Amino acid sequence: MANQQTPQIEITNLVYKNQVKRTQSDEYVEITNREKIPTDVSGWQLTSGVGRNKAFTFPQGTILAPGQSVRVYTNEVHPESGGFSCGSGVSLWKDSGDEARLLDAQGNVISGLAYDSTGNFTKIATTNGKTPAAETIAETPAPTPSTNANINDLINKPVFIENQETKRYLFSDGEPIKGQRGDEGGWLASSGFASPNVVGADANYYNRAIWKIIPNGDSFLIENQETKRYLFSDGEPIKGQRGAEGGWLASSGFTSPNVVGADANYYNRALWKIIPNGDSFLIENQETKRYVFSDGEPIKGQRGDEGGWLASSGFASPNVVGADANYYNRALWKISVI
Repeated sequence: MANQQTPQIEITNLVYKNQVKRTQSDEYVEITNREKIPTDVSGWQLTSGVGRNKAFTFPQGTILAPGQSVRVYTNEVHPESGGFSCGSGVSLWKDSGDEARLLDAQGNVISGLAYDSTGNFTKIATTNGKTPAAETIAETPAPTPSTNANINDLINKPVFIENQETKRYLFSDGEPIKGQRGDEGGWLASSGFASPNVVGADANYYNRAIWKIIPNGDSFLIENQETKRYLFSDGEPIKGQRGAEGGWLASSGFTSPNVVGADANYYNRALWKIIPNGDSFLIENQETKRYVFSDGEPIKGQRGDEGGWLASSGFASPNVVGADANYYNRALWKISVI
């Protein structure tokens, strides 16, 4: 039966139409702790009901102080209000009406707020135990707690880097480096050598999907085990707000540059920030601010069914690109120790 008591952790505001055109990256949902004691919201989820059906999971260690309010933005990071972002390159909240729900780690609805096309807001009943069938969020997967993605557990170890949406492995094409780092002279054809692309393969052919994450100051080098090439960001740095490019394909009006495998860290473009996002990571280039992003179709069938990663195998694995935003969660990566 629905619990009619006012929830003590409550959605207190939902700004579904703000200043940033098209992407609405500055939309946000505000959550307030009305308890008189700190409350741990690790693994809790904020979900949309009618719009993009996306969920944001609060990372492990998220504790709200008494009276504290935090905001979860669509695609902006504001440390002064908690620093939480869904990392979505598209608007999450429909102008014609939608709803936000806050679920605890067991899937109970703790607070909910709905609005209609005229901007009228109504509270959604909370639950004791499981959500009643009449209150189930349409097409929203059952919430799962965060697995506390922690980069410190992954450094200097062989890892797979798997895209959350396409299930493709980050994979190093091309010849292994020869000689000293920097002998190739650059990463562009104009330097005399064009560094091979990094692709999204369906399987770990010849161990080219195995990487090592190496600390470098407050960033990381990501080195392929077989080719010894560094993950490297080509192209221009992003300009304006995330999502301003409108997509990653030429059909969107802008083609995101490829991520390549370079033999050296030219101009610090091989340095990456690895940012926890729920139980996955965003991998952001230090210089270009572009996210490592998986193009192409999700894999089908068993790993290895595509038969290779080159066109000569019958299937050309899609390139990995550097996108300005996390369109459709294709910039989220699972990283696992082998």
